[in-house]
Amino acid sequence: MMEFNGDFTSDYDRETLWNYFTDPDILAACAPGCDHIELVTPSELEATIAVGVGSVKPTFEVEMTVVRADRPEVLQMQVDGDASRNSFDTTAEMRLVENDDGTTTAEWEAQANASGLIASMGQRALGSVAGRIVDNFFNDLEAKVDEGVPATSKLEAKSDAEASLEG
Repeated sequence: MMEFNGDFTSDYDRETLWNYFTDPDILAACAPGCDHIELVTPSELEATIAVGVGSVKPTFEVEMTVVRADRPEVLQMQVDGDASRNSFDTTAEMRLVENDDGTTTAEWEAQANASGLIASMGQRALGSVAGRIVDNFFNDLEAKVDEGVPATSKLEAKSDAEASLEG
């Protein structure tokens, strides 16, 4: 199990940011290596994402499930990805914290398991790549807000009833 965490401070309020963090079109435009994100249901998304770690550059078919969505504070997702000879599963959580000066800090953490060639790169290499990807994502998302690109919140947590039907 690998653990990653960090934070990013934005000039915008968390209600505004929530719309950007929960709009699949914005997520697809900001996620490095993301080919597309498709909203299957309000709590389930599918994506194709290419990730390069050194000489290993798999393209993952990714399934994401929104586990928790407490607007405008907490977003938690379960993410599973499969590629040729590689796979990962991750639980990621982001908290939007209002600061006294009107800014918002996005605090994030993720626990991940990886297998295959990508896992052989080690936590240090994966951590470096994860940090770069997340920083690029937050900077690109902030740029979308700066540009006034419209964003609409489309994600919600999977209900207990939905989860038990899959169980």
